[in-house]
Amino acid sequence: MPTQNSPSQRKLEQRTLEQRPLKGHFLEDSIEIGRPFRYSLSYHHPAIAEVLFPDTARSFAPYRVQKVAVFATKTTGSGLDAVSRDSAVYTLVSFETDSVQLLRVPIRTINDIDCTAQWTLTDTVFLRSKLPPALPDSLGVRSLRLATDTKLVPLQQQFNYVALAVGFVCVSVALGALYLLFGRLTRRQWRLFLLNRRHIRFLREYTRLSERISPFTAAETANQAVVMWKTYLEQLDPQPYMSLTTPELAERLQDERVETALREADQMIYGGTFTAQSQSALQVLSNVATQIYRQRQAKLLQSDGRRGDRTALSGSAEPSSLT
Repeated sequence: MPTQNSPSQRKLEQRTLEQRPLKGHFLEDSIEIGRPFRYSLSYHHPAIAEVLFPDTARSFAPYRVQKVAVFATKTTGSGLDAVSRDSAVYTLVSFETDSVQLLRVPIRTINDIDCTAQWTLTDTVFLRSKLPPALPDSLGVRSLRLATDTKLVPLQQQFNYVALAVGFVCVSVALGALYLLFGRLTRRQWRLFLLNRRHIRFLREYTRLSERISPFTAAETANQAVVMWKTYLEQLDPQPYMSLTTPELAERLQDERVETALREADQMIYGGTFTAQSQSALQVLSNVATQIYRQRQAKLLQSDGRRGDRTALSGSAEPSSLT
């Protein structure tokens, strides 16, 4: 049995290949303006030939190419008799209003001398419009009638700008009076509300963090807890707690528990040690933060009371004791 095809078989296969047209066709029968639709393009050619598919910027005019799906080349046969198939699917968009729209695109084969262009057969797609069909000119003119009678339409009343201005002034006076009467109380309650809300959020996050502490996470958890604690103290009292050392913090807060708890935390952070007192040390820091929060709350109440007394007593110039 021969390993190569005979010349007659090659001519037959070449003639079969030539009889296969370059295939390009729409995958939809009808389209809508602005809606994407697809166009399929495939080409069978000798495997040794180099093929250029159409340029998406010019060859598909007046359509716009939205995207291209290129498929891998499929080759059948071997040697000089091998036949390859290249294919791609183009997603197009049309903004033309013609009811019938056409498209044919070229494919170029690179030769030794130049490029040979082959064109697909012209394919047709129909525009699907949601508008009612237009009547002929004669029927359109005949259906028009001039209005012989009109109904009076009552006009809306003009906007009363004077009433708007009076209402705005009245509302402004009422709001000003309420502010003078209850403004100080409202501000104090609002500050107390924000202070309490921050404290509740701190306790929730700090407790969740301290409960996760274990011999394996002692260093990281203790570091996060101490940073969170110092940050919260700076919110309560605008002092540089983050830059203070353990003795300086104990001296400023005047609480011996702070020094003991912070030393235990330092051993966890820098030594990686975890003892039975580790979690209780973090709890001590939480209790100290709660104590400072209550002092801040009391100072806020005292400050508002003293400010009210200074307003009531003429000639008093005693400064506020808030830190």
